[in-house]
Amino acid sequence: MIPMLFQASKYQITKWKIVPTAFVLTVVGTLGTYLWFFVENFAFGGRSFYGAVFLVPVVFWLFAYVIRIPYAQLMDLCAPAECIMLSIMKIKCLIDGCCIGRTLFITELGEIVRFPSQIVELVAAYVIVWVLLAMSCKTQHRGKIYPWYLILYGASRFVLNFFRDEWAQYNGGLPPLGNIWSVCAVIIGVVWIILYNKRRDASKKSVT
Repeated sequence: MIPMLFQASKYQITKWKIVPTAFVLTVVGTLGTYLWFFVENFAFGGRSFYGAVFLVPVVFWLFAYVIRIPYAQLMDLCAPAECIMLSIMKIKCLIDGCCIGRTLFITELGEIVRFPSQIVELVAAYVIVWVLLAMSCKTQHRGKIYPWYLILYGASRFVLNFFRDEWAQYNGGLPPLGNIWSVCAVIIGVVWIILYNKRRDASKKSVT
């Protein structure tokens, strides 16, 4: 709710709408991670963060009409908040020991030293949050914060996935699904921005 309240004051959005928006985002985003894991594995028992990334824009297309906030502005509010939500889930990954990094080296005592993938991904997420909030302060970027989130998150995950241990589990040079979703996220983000700019330019011409 904190980043949403910060943005609401700049977007002139009624602050009482932030509470239901944050609640729905948390529910949809969390359920999305479990549902996407099921789509990938045909079984429950884990989380796939891209479920939140891809499901939230679809559900919030309808929620925008309910909450009476323009869709583009609503997605601007969701982007930094969702990134924070996923970073909190990454803390659980650190506790559970999943998403471990690749082996860097083995000490003389036989201890395996791994790349701190969970911590680096956590830090990367908060860097993205800071960038998105900074962009939302500038009017020329408003309405395009979520697609920029798709691009930044997708690009960072694509690179960092190479430092995960699970990469070595795939044979035949096939990349893990996380990298495929990362490419999809970047492509969707770029197309989203292009279409938004064209629609905005068309509306300006119609007014003039």
